[in-house]
Amino acid sequence: MIDILIKNCMLITVNSKREVYHDGAIAIDQGKIVDIGSTADVAPKYEARTVIDAKGFVVMPGLINAHMHLPQVMMRGLYDNIEAMDKLKNYTWPIQGCYTEEDALVSAKLGLLEMIKSGTTAFISTGLHPRYGIPAVIQATIDSGMRAAISKYVMDLGGYALDNGALHKGMHETGEASKKQALELIEEWNGCGNGRIQIWISPRSVGGCSVDLFRWVCETAREHQVGITTHWSEVQNNVDYTMDSFGLRPVFFAKSLGLLGPDVTFAHGIYFDDAEIDLLAKTGTNIAHCPICNSKLAMGVARVPEMLKAGVNISLGNDGMGVNNTADLFREMRSMVLLHRAVQNNPLFPGSAEAIEMATRNGARAMMMQDRVGSLEKGKQADLILVDLKQPHFVPIHDPVSEVVWAANGNDVDTVIIDGKIVMWHRTVLTMDEDAILGEAEAIKDKILKQAGVKAQHIWAIR
Repeated sequence: MIDILIKNCMLITVNSKREVYHDGAIAIDQGKIVDIGSTADVAPKYEARTVIDAKGFVVMPGLINAHMHLPQVMMRGLYDNIEAMDKLKNYTWPIQGCYTEEDALVSAKLGLLEMIKSGTTAFISTGLHPRYGIPAVIQATIDSGMRAAISKYVMDLGGYALDNGALHKGMHETGEASKKQALELIEEWNGCGNGRIQIWISPRSVGGCSVDLFRWVCETAREHQVGITTHWSEVQNNVDYTMDSFGLRPVFFAKSLGLLGPDVTFAHGIYFDDAEIDLLAKTGTNIAHCPICNSKLAMGVARVPEMLKAGVNISLGNDGMGVNNTADLFREMRSMVLLHRAVQNNPLFPGSAEAIEMATRNGARAMMMQDRVGSLEKGKQADLILVDLKQPHFVPIHDPVSEVVWAANGNDVDTVIIDGKIVMWHRTVLTMDEDAILGEAEAIKDKILKQAGVKAQHIWAIR
């Protein structure tokens, strides 16, 4: 007897053949997919402890958020009209620089809850600071049931690009202290949660790390076989910094450090030229594209169509809630297609297929887990979601791939399975206390602003 049998569903596998079943079934046992195909072929073979009749649902791989910040979830809605560097220097960094461990944990739990409820099963969290109480954040992630690569910031400078004093003093660390904690976290937590948790290293930024520290990151990550993620070429001043300081564009500066390869995920990657795109493709370096964040802050438009055609692996991220407002990767998929079609004046590319792959199998590759998750195939871990199509905004249904990209949102996700375990069932998250988390977040929202000396922007006066 197997653990779970899902039958009678519209099944989007996102495998290399892009197979879709009108009436599909999946057999799950001991955390893995043991069979997949049509209901007629699969269902009669198995008896299961749990049988899910998924008629009227799409079953697809769980979404993978390749760039997000757990500590920034509590900044949702604070600044909707702001320039990128103003946001960082006057809101994001002061708030984070005054966080207590309790603040960071509440923010993390709220983010985990929202990701599960909107169909995300795995994520890369970029750069945690010791003031956040990192072990408690990791434990909360384990308890949630999610799969994650959680990275520790390392730094030895207090700047950002050409602005030497940009970073809030509460975010400063010495190089030795940040390296020491990164190694301790890798030793204690990497591979925990039944292999669901990876601990990565995140060099702070250009201007936040010396050349020696960047090289230490590359050497140490490869020695311990963990990933690296960092913001790269996210705003024009990143390019100005590497050109003025080293005479190299950002990707060629990264090459000089050893900071390229399939174990590296660059967030944003907006200002790459043709030669840089070619080098990214040749080295297998990953990009986490954040279309809503980039559009909202008018940071620039990443050359996604060119990178896709060159063979660069591009995944999707939502970045921070303060610059996006939600963790809903369905919105991110749709926004990616709309943005790049409009900029190119091309209604044909990118399309729904590219969007779904960026949010699933490409994200798995960015997490170095493409052999385990990202598509629904026999032998892979059972990370999948059920999307409820029995709603007016989906009907009539002709193509489930199109429906998922053009009509779905996170609230349409009914059930989430991670590592073969049901984490959300009929919109109820089984691993977290939703009411308690929402209450905790509301209770500390004013305190977080007061301790940082920050006020929320109001579009219209509130009486």
